[in-house]
Amino acid sequence: MKFRRGAGRISLTVLLSTAIGTLIALSVGTVLFITAGANFRNTFELLRDSGELTMSGLESGVRDYVDPAEDLAAHMVRLVSDGLVDVSDKQQLKDMLLGTLGPSPQVSGVVVWDPERRPVIVVEEMDGSLETILPSIPDEEGLSEATAPKSPTWSEPISFDGTTYINMRTALYHDGQYVGAFATGIDTARLSALVGKIGSELGMTAFILYGDNHVLAHPKMTATTPDSPNGPDETLSLKTLAEFGDPILAAYPDAERDMPRGSPDFENSVVDIGDEGYLFLTKQITGYSPTPWRIGVYANVEDVSDQFIRLLVSTAAAFLILLIAIFLGYLLARYLARPIIQLSKAEGQVGDLDLENIEIPKASFIREINDQVSAFNRMLDGLRTFETYVPKALVQRIISQGGSGDVISAESNLTLMFTDIIGFTKMSENLAPGEVARLLNEHFAIINECIEAEGGTIDKYIGDAVMAFWGAPEPQDDHAARACRAALAIQRRMQEIEPTKPGDPQLRVKISIHYGPLIVGNIGAPGRINYTVVGDTVNTCSRIEDLCDGVDDGQSAAIILVSEQVVAETGGGFQFEPAGSFQVKGKSKLINVFELTAEPDKRASVKPASAEPSPLDAV
Repeated sequence: MKFRRGAGRISLTVLLSTAIGTLIALSVGTVLFITAGANFRNTFELLRDSGELTMSGLESGVRDYVDPAEDLAAHMVRLVSDGLVDVSDKQQLKDMLLGTLGPSPQVSGVVVWDPERRPVIVVEEMDGSLETILPSIPDEEGLSEATAPKSPTWSEPISFDGTTYINMRTALYHDGQYVGAFATGIDTARLSALVGKIGSELGMTAFILYGDNHVLAHPKMTATTPDSPNGPDETLSLKTLAEFGDPILAAYPDAERDMPRGSPDFENSVVDIGDEGYLFLTKQITGYSPTPWRIGVYANVEDVSDQFIRLLVSTAAAFLILLIAIFLGYLLARYLARPIIQLSKAEGQVGDLDLENIEIPKASFIREINDQVSAFNRMLDGLRTFETYVPKALVQRIISQGGSGDVISAESNLTLMFTDIIGFTKMSENLAPGEVARLLNEHFAIINECIEAEGGTIDKYIGDAVMAFWGAPEPQDDHAARACRAALAIQRRMQEIEPTKPGDPQLRVKISIHYGPLIVGNIGAPGRINYTVVGDTVNTCSRIEDLCDGVDDGQSAAIILVSEQVVAETGGGFQFEPAGSFQVKGKSKLINVFELTAEPDKRASVKPASAEPSPLDAV
């Protein structure tokens, strides 16, 4: 079974690239995955911690601002209960209230009603001054024993003269007897100013919702001047989210709340408005009215996503580095595979005996590959040395037929050629050995080129003679015509050649061609085998060459004689001149010989035998 190069095999470059790339991807990718996962977890934890700090700061700020109103109510209850304040003494009550309200700037005002619901009102104006109102008539809307809570209690926000207040109410008792009622409040404008301040410090917009649909405090609800185009009633009244005028906050009820919870203490949600997203952090707090409040902040996602952006950028950079590492691994694989691929290609060329076009593999920094390259180059030098003594074309043909192991000696009809330099023995007597060798080498180069161009096989060199044949090892249906074309090509080259050095003789050749049965194959002793031909056809072709001397005119660059068998095989496609007949030793039948004189021509034919005697008739 013959091995087919490349069949079912994987490329070394692909193998190394895959192996190195996989190792890099597994190692770097695993580290990247672990690091990115840890970074994402750390980032979420930082954001969670940041959210907890934000909500904790907002809640603490609101409670610190509102709780003094509750402390003030409790203090008033104790004073009245202990008899330190007499609600019926209006002047005492006024002085006490003024002294109490001064240290509590967040408290907008206090009201005390006596049992007849006559009020004493102390209000802090927007400019910070205090105003005392002592109406003499009962307040129909004031608290009574029936409506006042038994203890300090936060009530529903109320609006008074266009201002909304969160308020705390309580009944006042002395010695168990109802003596009046007390109420204190913080207007939403001041609460909104606080919320706006906290939000600006956080870099976000803070707000307080009453329930889930009414705005209790917002930076837009700060106190307005009388010249405000909106007017105090519209700006400071308690409005719904849809009425308030903040489109971002109005979209809060539709926010996506399926985000991972940052903390059990507050909620995360996102609102999409156009191409922008807004992150909400909210928390419900109780204790300041019958309806729970919802405090919160919101900000553009781009403003709070810097950490994510940095994380994503770093992750993308790491992923890019991974791709670069894989690409560099691919380049390394190609670099490692290149000398091996070059060696493989060069070895294939050696197998085809294409030694002239082999690209010498370059040295490698890898010791084993470099040793292999050095060994290959030494082998190549040895093969090129052998090539000098081995007929390359013959070996190539044998290889194409399956190798020398498939060569079996057999008889076959072949076309044989002999060439010989006319008068070379006498010519070489006057030349130095080196000059003789040079002339022969130049001459044989021409002969070889013409023969191999027509698919002929050089059998051997015999002195200044060449023996070649056609029809083996490759079958050739037109091998007789090939031999004739090769002979005519030699004739033309001999006519065109000029002496390479002054004093060089003008070489002339005689050529014989014969067609007949020959034994062809590997012939010789072990260790010295020749692919050659043997048989009577060789002797006959050699005798035909000897006959060239009889027709030599002393001028022709080449004399070509062929047997009648060659003429018959070419089918009259060449122009032949009858040259006579001769008898071969050991054969009774005469051999008719013709001189090949012209290129193939469909109009040419073998001329009839001349009546005049031929120079060969004497042979």
